[in-house]
Amino acid sequence: MSSGSINRPFKFGSKDRREFIVQDSEVALRVEYDASSNPLYVGRAKVGTVEGDLKWQISFNTFVGTDLTETTWPQNADGNASADYEFSWTARAGYTFS
Repeated sequence: MSSGSINRPFKFGSKDRREFIVQDSEVALRVEYDASSNPLYVGRAKVGTVEGDLKWQISFNTFVGTDLTETTWPQNADGNASADYEFSWTARAGYTFS
């Protein structure tokens, strides 16, 4: 799905204009932690989105000790790393991140 931005969460701003939601306080947030309490997977979606829907933005974090060293994004159907809202939170471990 190369046009994943259609699932990007919106809100209504001044004069009822649609605006992108850009703050974590305005989206559903899911986090999977490793044994050291580091956030490995971080998922964001519009509030009310089912975890299995292809409407999640997911990132994977790499740590050395407690230091974050890299954030990568899953590859979409075109094989490109994508930060769009086009992935399933429940399938996060099966994606290839780059």
